[in-house]
Amino acid sequence: MSDSRSILRSRENQSIAKKIYRLLLDSGTQAVLIHRAAHFFSVSRIPCIPAIIRRINIFLTGADIHPKASFQKEVSFIHSVGTVIGEGVLIKSGCEIFGGVTLGGRGGSREDDGNPVIDHNCVICSGAVIIGNITIGKNVTVAAGSVVLDSVPDNVMVAGNPAVIKVQYAH
Repeated sequence: MSDSRSILRSRENQSIAKKIYRLLLDSGTQAVLIHRAAHFFSVSRIPCIPAIIRRINIFLTGADIHPKASFQKEVSFIHSVGTVIGEGVLIKSGCEIFGGVTLGGRGGSREDDGNPVIDHNCVICSGAVIIGNITIGKNVTVAAGSVVLDSVPDNVMVAGNPAVIKVQYAH
């Protein structure tokens, strides 16, 4: 499995045609752009518009992203269908998220309830579930189908249910 830095390097080397394709036709790119519009209206406290834009995003891309979730720059979705991102989730720059990923709270009024923070340059593979008030460190890869319930340190790959560290990347 590639580490997150090699995936980011491959994205930097894309041709202009590939970048235009991603902007106009890629559902993951569209999901991020539509979410940014919903987030703008949410932060501006304009009622109803964020919810309408969220529904449009679900219809067009298959991604259910709460308008109060925050993305920094260069966040990209690969196959956005089935992705669910809850209120209060923060995804920092350089992250790639594959389809069917769930990021959010554990629900209820539990003491440990809250939303995850995904730090810089992470790769979250298909079907991963990351829930609770936890932090995923920098340069982390979360393997497909993993269930992450506890914070993860920098520069590792986690896998399993519950997720455990499988690989430690060199700094």
